[in-house]
Amino acid sequence: MEKKYRAAIIGVGAALASGNKGGGHQIAYTHATAYQANPMVQLQSGADINADNLKAFQQKFNVENGFADYQVMLKETRPDLVSICTYVGLHHPMIVAAAYAGVKGIICEKPFVTSPAALNEVRRAARETGVKIQVCHVRRYLPAFIRARDLYQSGAIGEPLMCIAGIAGWDLSEWGAHWLDMFRFFHGDRPVRWVFGQARVRSLRGYGHAMEDHAVAYFEFDGGGKGILDGGMAMNGPWTMTLVGTQGTIRIQREDTLEVDTAAGRKTEKFSSDWGQLWQRMVVDMLTWIEGGPEPVTGFTSMAKSAELNLAAYISAVRGDRVDLPLTGADEQFNEWPVELLAGRNKLGQ
Repeated sequence: MEKKYRAAIIGVGAALASGNKGGGHQIAYTHATAYQANPMVQLQSGADINADNLKAFQQKFNVENGFADYQVMLKETRPDLVSICTYVGLHHPMIVAAAYAGVKGIICEKPFVTSPAALNEVRRAARETGVKIQVCHVRRYLPAFIRARDLYQSGAIGEPLMCIAGIAGWDLSEWGAHWLDMFRFFHGDRPVRWVFGQARVRSLRGYGHAMEDHAVAYFEFDGGGKGILDGGMAMNGPWTMTLVGTQGTIRIQREDTLEVDTAAGRKTEKFSSDWGQLWQRMVVDMLTWIEGGPEPVTGFTSMAKSAELNLAAYISAVRGDRVDLPLTGADEQFNEWPVELLAGRNKLGQ
């Protein structure tokens, strides 16, 4: 079969992977593997400012073209598909550059962008160029999470009340962005009405930006369901998250087991997942979208709202007030990573 689409990756990742909080991961290798599994795609190019990392990536995946400058890569190789696997602070200028370079589809890592102003610039670029954008919230494809959403929305545990989760040792964005998106998913992607956020920010830095030591987001959806995400401290028990209804609960353990408790008793459901297939599904959905099919569940229309929720929690912490959604006025024009403001405020002793 002819390889119809040329793919490129910006930010190829570390030659030696680290699982440590703060950076040095190999998520680009996951993107590359998904591209190479698709018979319609040729992984043609990679760009990275680290020459050693770029060389290791090219050798691993037999990638012909390597560039230190992603803009030169976009100009010289004219890719159809681009994955952006850099730190969040670089995402939005790279998305915009790729869009205006004629790229058809962009698959971007999360957290998506650093500010509402950046989100609006991406929105404008997508509107003006027609580029398709996905954000890598691949957990929307996980069978256990799909089943949990269907049970939660069908009334199996009564009327939806709240989704609750805590993430030990992490935050609301680098890891927490996944769960904020999942809470939207479980609530049928209904609009979020408002969000309260609070954060303790000291000197912690990672992924090229200030990070909180501990933060909490509390928010409400249309229909009255709510979410609480603790970025920093785990909840009691072995569960990854809990969905609460008026007549029962759904507890998700790891990302493959559901425990459904109602007046009728407890039912346990187990699921198997092939993570490689989840990423391949994302690529297939992108190609289908480019060729005139529907926008996927990881498409920009929905993912922009997950990014807005994430940012609104931090803006609430900056403002010391509730933030209503969609963002308007000064909140919509906010043009920097809010956690940097909190870090600077604490540095000054304010």
